[in-house]
Amino acid sequence: MADVTAQGTHHRSATRYALTYLGLMVLTITTFLFSRVDLGIGSVAIAMSIAITKSALVVLIFMQLWEHRGSPRLAFATALVWLALLMGFVLADVHTRFPLTNPDRNPIAEPARSAPSAEKTRAGEQGKP
Repeated sequence: MADVTAQGTHHRSATRYALTYLGLMVLTITTFLFSRVDLGIGSVAIAMSIAITKSALVVLIFMQLWEHRGSPRLAFATALVWLALLMGFVLADVHTRFPLTNPDRNPIAEPARSAPSAEKTRAGEQGKP
């Protein structure tokens, strides 16, 4: 029979959790502040970096993956690789599409820009004798 008391008990201090919580709050405030600044395509890279850092902190500290060995870490690493592949293929698909299928390059998808020119054309036709 296995001795129950022989199992190692981990003494988790509240300091680790408090520091992790403060780190998550700082990263959340950083995300908010960067959302107010227009950095072009860099905004996405910064937001994704902060999000990955926050999720890694949650998984490693609050879900206690830091203390586990073997298959839980392998499952986490596999999930990260799978997520990176999915995001990479989606971005590659959007980047290599025909230009008119992307909303930012499609003149028909933005009726606000084309509406004033249509009104000018109508006004010009009505003003002609």
